[in-house]
Amino acid sequence: DHAGVMWHGAYLNWLEEARFDSLSKVGLNYIDLLSKGYEIPVYNIKIKYLIPINIGELITIKSIFMINKGPRIKITSKFYSKEDLFHTEACCDLVLINKETFKAVRQRPEFLTLYFYNLKMGPNFGLIK
Repeated sequence: DHAGVMWHGAYLNWLEEARFDSLSKVGLNYIDLLSKGYEIPVYNIKIKYLIPINIGELITIKSIFMINKGPRIKITSKFYSKEDLFHTEACCDLVLINKETFKAVRQRPEFLTLYFYNLKMGPNFGLIK
């Protein structure tokens, strides 16, 4: 941005990368999900910009996944600087869909159960295999 702070639209890219990274850390490669005929697109997003992030500033994104039995996944992500300042909060609603029909998948495929459980429990819980 011309003001020396991160452009507001760049946050969406960071959120997408954080989502893919989280899936990967529980063993689910997004490409594998696509090859099985599913996607998890964003259908709603809300971002609160509390403190600007300066260009070149190192940021950590901490996310909490709220996953129930249905097709919806809610992710709350917080952006922190290395000084542990809370800069931004994003709330994303995702939905598991059939890639061919673009309709919500109400009955989650069994192969996703463990991955989603591990996402919901977070990194401090330890992966269940």
